[in-house]
Amino acid sequence: MTDTMWIKSHVELLLQREWELSRVPPDPDGDFAFRRGTAMCWVSVLDSEPPMVRVFAHAAFGLKPTLALLRELNEIQHRTVSAAVELCGDAVVVSQTISPIGLTGPVLAQALVAVSTLADDIGPLLAAMFDGSTPFPLEVPDQEEAT
Repeated sequence: MTDTMWIKSHVELLLQREWELSRVPPDPDGDFAFRRGTAMCWVSVLDSEPPMVRVFAHAAFGLKPTLALLRELNEIQHRTVSAAVELCGDAVVVSQTISPIGLTGPVLAQALVAVSTLADDIGPLLAAMFDGSTPFPLEVPDQEEAT
């Protein structure tokens, strides 16, 4: 069994505990997908040297790489404590890469929250400002529910 397979098994166990599920099936790419509001998120074990764990999310897509967008992403990145924000093609991707050495539930949970919350927070804003979309629609409560 390769290091990557051991790490993936460990990550799967940590996710089962974090999400209180008996099974966390990987997607066809071998990543563990989850949703946070408007963001589509994944946990991936990178087959790199050394192997690493990456939590990443698509915040918005369909964006053109304009100077205004790049400035906005730069401002977001400067305010971000533990995640990277970048434009990959036409998508804004939020990510955090962590070492699998001594990887614990709280460390993975911090990455899950940091990445998914930031992606959910900035996705609708960037989509509205720069004529893009979010992976999932913004759920606005009905007026009747708000009262």
